[in-house]
Amino acid sequence: MFKEKRILLITSATIISFALIVLFALIFIAVFTAKNINYANDDKLFLKSKSFNSTSFYADSSPYDDEYTPIKVELSGSIRKMYTRIEEITPLLIDGFIAVEDRNFYEHNGVDIKRTFAAATNYIFRTKRLFGASTITQQVVKNISGDNDVSVSRKLSEILRAYHIERTFSKKEIIELYLNIIPMSEGIFGVAEAARNYFGKDVGDLNASEAATLIGITNAPSAYNPYNNPQKCIEKRNSVLDVMYSEGVIEEEAYRSAVAEELKILPKGSREDLYDSWFVECVIDSVASDMSKKLDISASAARLLLLGGGYSVYTTMDRDVQRTLENYFENEKNFSSEIKNGLNYSMVVSDSRNGNLLAVIGGVGKKNGNRLLNHATVPHAPASTLKPIALYAPLIDEGKINWATVFDDVPVEFLETDDGYKPFPKNSPDVYGGLITVKDAIKYSKNTVAVRLCIMRTPEKVFRALRDIFGFETLVDNERTTDGKVLTDVALSPMSLGQLTRGVSLMKLTEGYGVFPCDGSLKKMRNYLRVTDYEGNIVLENEGSDTRVFKEETARIMNKLLMNVTSGGTADKIKLKDMVETAGKTGTSGNNRDKIFVGYTPYYVAGIWCGYESGNSSTASVYPTHLDIWDEIMCEIHRSRLMNEEAVDKFNDEGLLYLPYCVDSGELYSDSCMYDVRGNRCEYGYFSAANKPEKNCDRHVKIAYDTVSKGVAGRNCDDIVMISLINIEDRDFPIEVIVTDAEFVYRDLSGYQSYPTTDEYPYFYHTIPHGHYVGRSKRKKQFNSGCIIH
Repeated sequence: MFKEKRILLITSATIISFALIVLFALIFIAVFTAKNINYANDDKLFLKSKSFNSTSFYADSSPYDDEYTPIKVELSGSIRKMYTRIEEITPLLIDGFIAVEDRNFYEHNGVDIKRTFAAATNYIFRTKRLFGASTITQQVVKNISGDNDVSVSRKLSEILRAYHIERTFSKKEIIELYLNIIPMSEGIFGVAEAARNYFGKDVGDLNASEAATLIGITNAPSAYNPYNNPQKCIEKRNSVLDVMYSEGVIEEEAYRSAVAEELKILPKGSREDLYDSWFVECVIDSVASDMSKKLDISASAARLLLLGGGYSVYTTMDRDVQRTLENYFENEKNFSSEIKNGLNYSMVVSDSRNGNLLAVIGGVGKKNGNRLLNHATVPHAPASTLKPIALYAPLIDEGKINWATVFDDVPVEFLETDDGYKPFPKNSPDVYGGLITVKDAIKYSKNTVAVRLCIMRTPEKVFRALRDIFGFETLVDNERTTDGKVLTDVALSPMSLGQLTRGVSLMKLTEGYGVFPCDGSLKKMRNYLRVTDYEGNIVLENEGSDTRVFKEETARIMNKLLMNVTSGGTADKIKLKDMVETAGKTGTSGNNRDKIFVGYTPYYVAGIWCGYESGNSSTASVYPTHLDIWDEIMCEIHRSRLMNEEAVDKFNDEGLLYLPYCVDSGELYSDSCMYDVRGNRCEYGYFSAANKPEKNCDRHVKIAYDTVSKGVAGRNCDDIVMISLINIEDRDFPIEVIVTDAEFVYRDLSGYQSYPTTDEYPYFYHTIPHGHYVGRSKRKKQFNSGCIIH
C-alpha cells in the first residue's frame, strides 16, 4: 500500500512539474508572440471585411488614349458573398451557432479559459477524442487573417488577438461579422448567400432544419457539402439539432419535425454560375499577392478579403482584344482534333508601348470553372525563344558580336559513347551549314551558334541575368532530388537551347520580349493599375517598374534581326508581316513536346504555347500549327486596331547605320570577296556606330582555277580563271560531318602525301586521311578545295 501511494505521489509530482514547465514555456512564447502582433492591422482587417458591396473589375474603354476611362467588365464569381445586417438574420441561426460553437459567447472576453485549458490538457495527455476550443471571436481572427498554422505560437497569437478584438468591437459586431464571412462550401461565404444558394430563401426566413443544415456545413465545409455528401450532411444537421434542442434554442415539437425533414436544397447550378475570365483570375492572383504583402496576411485571407471587400479593381484589360481571344479559343473547331487527346494552347497579349497585359487565355474551350490550370502562367520549356534575350541581345549590347559576326555552324564538341562519337549540338535536319552570320543564325535558329554564344557569355552569367533581371524565378540553381540527382539550369544546354528543368511561363517570356519594342527597357507586365475601397480610397497602386536592360541601339537592331525570322526564317508563314512590321522567335522543345512563338509589332507583343497536358506527346504533326493560330488572331486584332490609325507605325531605327559586309567574314566587303564562286557575298545590315565592321575581309583566298580539269591550276593549264575560296581553321572532326560549304573551303594541306607531278598530272591532288575530311556537299559541282597552288 505504501509503495502504491509513493508511486502515486511521484506520478503526481511528475505531472505537476511537467505542467509547470509547460506553463512557463507557454508564458515565454506568449510574451515573445505578443511583441510581434500587429493589433492595428487586425482592426483594419475587421473593418475591411464589413463591406456591403461586391468587388468589381474595370477595364479601359479607350485603351489607346492617354486618359483612363473605366468601364465595368465583370463581377468576380469565384467567391459568393452578400453581407447582411444581424437584424435580418433569423434568431434560429444566431442562437444555434452560439449553442453549437461557443455557448459562453456572451460571458467570455474572447477566450473560453476553462474550455481552452481542457483542450490543451487533452492535447498533451490524449485523455479523450481531440476537440477544439476556439471561440467565435477566435474564429473571426482566423478567418480575417487566414492564419491556419497548427502551432503553439499561432494559437497563443490567436488568443491574444481575440482579447484585443473583444476590447475593440462589440459582441454584436463580432457575431455579425462571423455570420457573414464563415465558409459555407461551394465557394460561398456567409449565411445570407448560403441561404439563397441552397434554399432559395432570405436568411431571415429559414426554418430549424435549414438553419441546422447551414450550421453543420461550417464545421467541415467539404465533408458536409450537401451536394457531394448529402447523407453526412443530414447526420451532421441532426447532431446540430440535438444541441439546439438541449440548449433551448428550439422546442421539442420543432426538434422532432426538423429531424424528420428531408434534405431539401436547390439543384446545383440552378443559380447562374459565374466564372472569372482568365484575365480576371490573373488580376485576382496579383492583387491578392500584393494585398497579402501590404497587410501582412496570408494569400488566402487576402483573396477572401479582396473578393468580398467591395473593392473596385482597375485592370489593364483591352476588352476588344480579350474578347477576340475568348471567341477564338472557345470554338474548338479552330484547333486540331488532337485537343480531345490532351493537346492544349495558351496565349498572352501585351501592349508594346508600356508592357501592360491586355489579354490572356489559359486553355482551349469555354472556361467552366474557377482557378483552373492556366497554361499561360505555369512554366513550360521555352526552347529557342530564350536565345534572343539570353544570348544575342546581351552580347550585341556588350559589343562582343554584331549583326554580321560570323560563326561556324558545325558541332561544338563530340561526345564519345558506346555507339561512337555523337555531335553536340545536333541540327535538325542533321546537316550543318558552315560559316553563318548572326543575322542568319537567329533567322534559322542555329543551335551550334547558340551554344558558342553561351560559352562566350558563360552559363553562370546568362543564368543570373535571366533570374535577376528578367525575373525568371522558376530557374533551378542547384537542387538535389530524393534519389540523389542534382538538377541545375546553370549549364550549356539549358542556357543556350532553353531546355530548362522546370521551364518559364509564357506570361514571363512575353514580358521579356517587351524589352525590344520598348527600346531596351524592361517594363513589368501589369494587369491592374489600382484598387480602391468602397469609399473610393486607394488601397493599392501598381505603378509597375521600368528597368533599363539594353541600349536603345541594341533593341532596335534586335527588332530588325527578329523581323528576318518572320521573313524567310522559321516563322516565314506569318502573314501579319504584310500588314505591319512583325518580329519574333520560334521555339520547339525536345522531341517536339512544346511549341512556342513570341512575336511582336509596334502595337502588341504576343506569345502562344502549344503542347500536351501530359507533356510527353509530340506536337510535330499538329495542324493547324501554333503559328497559324497566332497569325489568325493577331491579324484580326491588328485589322481592328489599324482601322482607326492614320498611318501604320514602324519599329524605330533611329541611330542605326545600314552598312555592307561580307557574309563569310562579317567584315567590310573587299576585292577578294567578288571572286567567290557562289556569286555575290555582299549583304547589308544594321549596326551601331560603336559596333560595326572595321576591317577588310580576310576570309577569302584568291586562287587560279582550271575550268578544264576542274581543279586548282598548276603548270600547263590553259583555261585559267581567278576564284576565291574561304579559309577556315579548326575543322578537325573524329567522324564525317555533312557541312554544306565544305566544297568551297580552302585548306593548306602541306605535309600530306601527294601524287608526283607528271605530264598526265600537271597539278597536285593532295589526299586527306580518312575521317579528317570536314564534310561533303550535296552539290554536283565539286571543287578540290584541299589543293594548294604550285
